[in-house]
Formats: sequence, C-alpha cells, structure tokens
Amino acid sequence: MPSDPSTRRPADQTDPYEEFLGLFSRHQSRVQAYVRSLVPNPANGEDVFQATSLVLWRSFATYDRDKDFLPWAIGVARHQVLMFWRTKRRDRHVLSETLLATLADDAIAHADAASDRQRALDACVEGLPPRQRDLIRMFYGDNSSADTIAASWGRTVHAVYKALKVMRKSLLECVKRRLAAEGLVPE
Repeated sequence: MPSDPSTRRPADQTDPYEEFLGLFSRHQSRVQAYVRSLVPNPANGEDVFQATSLVLWRSFATYDRDKDFLPWAIGVARHQVLMFWRTKRRDRHVLSETLLATLADDAIAHADAASDRQRALDACVEGLPPRQRDLIRMFYGDNSSADTIAASWGRTVHAVYKALKVMRKSLLECVKRRLAAEGLVPE
C-alpha cells in the first residue's frame, strides 16, 4: 500500500511532543482496536494499550519520519501484546506465541482492508448529490431518526428508509468498483 502523507510528519512541525500528539491522536483508535482484538479482556486490553502508548512516546525519537506512523505503532503494540501473553503463559488456556503472531498479522491485514474500504466509501459518499449526502450525514453521522428526517424534509418515514436502502446499495456497488479498480478484492 502506498505511503499516506497524512501519517507522516508535517513539514512545519518541529516540536517532537506536538508531532507525536498529532500522529498518535490520528491513529489512536486503530492501535487501540488492534490491541483489543488480541486482548479480549477490557481491563487487560486497556493496560496493554496504555503500556503501548508509553512505549510509543518513549521511543518516538527512533521513529523514522519518512515512513508511516501507523505500521510502526502497530509493531510496538504487537510487541506489547506478545509480552502480555508471555506473562500469562502459566495459564494453560493461553494461546501459543505462534498463534498469537498469526492472529496479530491477521488483525493488521483486516485493519488495512478496513482502511481501504473506508477510503473508498468516503470517496463514494463525496460523489453523491448534496441532498443524499445530507441524508447520510443526518441518519448515520448525527444519528437522527427516520421520523425526525421525514418531518424536517416533508417526506414519509417509509420514503426516508427507501432512500437510505437505495443509497446503501449504490454505495456498496461504488465501493466494490473502487476497490476492484485499485486491485483490491472487497470482502
């Protein structure tokens, strides 16, 4: 996958603390989701994520700014997850390190695929007419109910649901076309 400029250091940003905060805040949810996918207990997952965050900050000086931040952060998180499971090895129900590594690799692949799908979906939504984008934003972004949208637009609730159904189908086809055009196979 090509390097995403938004994941690298902005040219005008020289303060390492500000630079780290910008990169980390942009990717925090993905790193946290990665850890949670491999450490299902919420309390343990949060501990591993906090340890990962601390290691990321402490080792930020070694981060190669010419490369994407997310793969580096996921690599650190992977190491922290493996360290966590090594300490739990005494429990006979703990998975082998090989299996954990395989699961970690799968989680990274799924995160990348989800990112590709999200990017394609964003582009497809941008291609919608403004009124349809507004409907998507109201229903999914603002969590407005179909009743509320119907009342504000002077439509029936059924018409709102029907429009959403047609748009979902259209967006799905658009995402599939975009992924296929990029040589990526949609799941």
